[in-house]
Amino acid sequence: MSDQSRGAPRVAVVTCLRDEGPFITEWVAHLRGLGVSRILAFSNDCTDGTEAVLDALSPAGVVHVPQGTVRGLAGPTPQWRALRQAWDHPALDGFDWLLHLDVDEFIALNGPRTLAELIANCGAAQAIALPWRLFGCDGRLTPGQGITPERFSRCAPVDMVFPALGSFFKTLFHRDGPFTGFGVHRPAQSAPPAFADCTGALSTDLAESPARILHPPRQVSGGLVQLNHYSTRSIHEFLAKRLRGLPNRTDKAIDLTYWIERNFNQVPCDMIAPQLPELHATLADLRALPGVATAEARARDWHATQLETVLASAEGAHLCGRLVLAGGSIAPDPRLGRALLRQAQLAGRDAT
Repeated sequence: MSDQSRGAPRVAVVTCLRDEGPFITEWVAHLRGLGVSRILAFSNDCTDGTEAVLDALSPAGVVHVPQGTVRGLAGPTPQWRALRQAWDHPALDGFDWLLHLDVDEFIALNGPRTLAELIANCGAAQAIALPWRLFGCDGRLTPGQGITPERFSRCAPVDMVFPALGSFFKTLFHRDGPFTGFGVHRPAQSAPPAFADCTGALSTDLAESPARILHPPRQVSGGLVQLNHYSTRSIHEFLAKRLRGLPNRTDKAIDLTYWIERNFNQVPCDMIAPQLPELHATLADLRALPGVATAEARARDWHATQLETVLASAEGAHLCGRLVLAGGSIAPDPRLGRALLRQAQLAGRDAT
């Protein structure tokens, strides 16, 4: 009998990390507050102390799998290596709901208080779409103090159409559904699952289009869930992020174009606010675990040193200034956005 049939779904998250030591503990605290009891974390090519943070968090249900030095090797990218290994990893035995997330993605709930309640609200769904909402730098040059969801509270409008990545989603899915492996945004499927959108309504389009990673259009804020995507954070944090690269598209630069396509600060959004007291309480508990606070502090120091090096270089100082000048991106009107997407598709280019 599955945990779901007993009324207590067990949820596990899989992630892939490189040099993200300062952000791991708050993210783990966030997930644990939502009812996630297992985090299977694959690390690769780390030099900032990420692995020490992950190891110290093992009492909190974090299972760390070091991949070693894999960037640049022939074959799958680090993220795909991790996802393929995760599917049959024993750490996921007994977990019936699975989700792949990155450390800059935070789940915001509207109504449900936990992922178990979200699942219950989605009825017979075997998969649930968690649509991205792009959060920008909020005018911050330096990181400042506090947890990520408090430092950055402005984002893209909910009906943004262009760039297409603003409508991407990740997928919470039931292991016993018609799925054959993890994907970056949705699992591989052998047949159409019962697939719910962010409102909890079943969507034929999502179910029958296994390559689709765009959430159906949203006209108003709300729905049961969204995925706050803090992919830029502050300008200084972004400059440090450039050094680690991307886990999936290792040939894609984290540059001014990347910033412009993600730095949206048009509207405020406090959907995640009700979850923050629990996040703070859990974070305090995690930092009290042996070694966690020390490992975190060492990672922050490493990133501060790297930033100094970046800003001391002509290229880094130039980019920092250009990021300030770029300000915040403005989403085009949805009608214009759809025209831009069609234009990109006709030109045979990536519309993201």
